[in-house]
Amino acid sequence: MNYYELEPEDNHFSDVVIDVTHKCNMSCKNCYIPNRDVPDMDIDKMIDAVSRFPKKTMIRIIGAEPTMRRDLPEIITRIKQSRNRCTLLTNGLRLSIDTYVKKLKSAGLRHCYISLNGADNDDWYEQIDELRCASKKIKALQNLVNNKFIVDTGTIIVKGVNDEVIERMLHVYKQVGLDNVVCRIKNIGDLGRNMQDSGNYTQAELITLLAQQTGMSEDYIYSWKNRPIYENQHVEPDAFMVPLDPKAEGKFLHKSGIWFKVANWGGEEGFEIPFQNQVRRGRMTEDFKIAPFFEHVKLNEFEY
Repeated sequence: MNYYELEPEDNHFSDVVIDVTHKCNMSCKNCYIPNRDVPDMDIDKMIDAVSRFPKKTMIRIIGAEPTMRRDLPEIITRIKQSRNRCTLLTNGLRLSIDTYVKKLKSAGLRHCYISLNGADNDDWYEQIDELRCASKKIKALQNLVNNKFIVDTGTIIVKGVNDEVIERMLHVYKQVGLDNVVCRIKNIGDLGRNMQDSGNYTQAELITLLAQQTGMSEDYIYSWKNRPIYENQHVEPDAFMVPLDPKAEGKFLHKSGIWFKVANWGGEEGFEIPFQNQVRRGRMTEDFKIAPFFEHVKLNEFEY
């Protein structure tokens, strides 16, 4: 494992994950930071660190659940004032309240990633996330659409539980009027609390599911596998993007229909964590340094 830490002014990651809180209003069976005893991050020190980044960086505001912080709107505003960009990664329960979504937008938030492991199926949510929350999740997604957010959805596919979730996600998008979206699907990572003992899909099996439930051919999906996810970045063997409509090629990602991201969080055989030696995702450490995301999470399992 190639672990290292950087001073903020030496950060080379294009995306930096910041766990602003370890508190959560859910108890999902797959959680990379299940420790709830860690104090909330000091925001003044965090802002000082991101203000020292050498170039504009995408800050991924996450937690356990970042909406547990009452000062989240202030955090968003201050990140934007530091001349960095930001996106919110959330379970979406609080976003089922439209006035709260409007408050986040007023603070400067434009991009949101919402986890939808069960699509619109309460049984799936109960088995994976231990909460029947489908109605709140769909309401949150509808609020994001109504308030014109850029939207990504995230779904962990658990073998024998939500195998048909890709098809249901397409139904949900149609239901709420979401025409432009990145549907991120992944298998289970061996990080923190997880369901890997229940069996796990390989990336190849995820691709087969994607083909079966969307009508795309496997050959077409694989033709996208060795392309960089974003311009001017390296190919990531554990993740790739593919558009539902081939005509979307070369167009702006969130304005050209439905895209899928297929991520192998299970990692390649022989590796204990995915995305070895990648240079896209960093994580802010508890002492405000920047480290490779997956390496830092694995080294601090059940602690930070």
